[in-house]
Amino acid sequence: MSKNEWRKKLKAGDLVMMKDGGMAILTEVFFRFPETDPAYPHIKMRYTDDDSDGSCSAWRVKEVLSES
Repeated sequence: MSKNEWRKKLKAGDLVMMKDGGMAILTEVFFRFPETDPAYPHIKMRYTDDDSDGSCSAWRVKEVLSES
């Protein structure tokens, strides 16, 4: 099993810790084939520290703090 399999199970509503140290709530999780690596879904999120929106590769998620 790939060390990235858990990233494929991310879902909207999950509270995550980002690699940069911020926390975010995922608002959307999807794969953008064929232009991205299937090991890493793309995510949209709302940061909890400043209530801003963002999006990036799930590679930037360090860990799941609470599942939805």
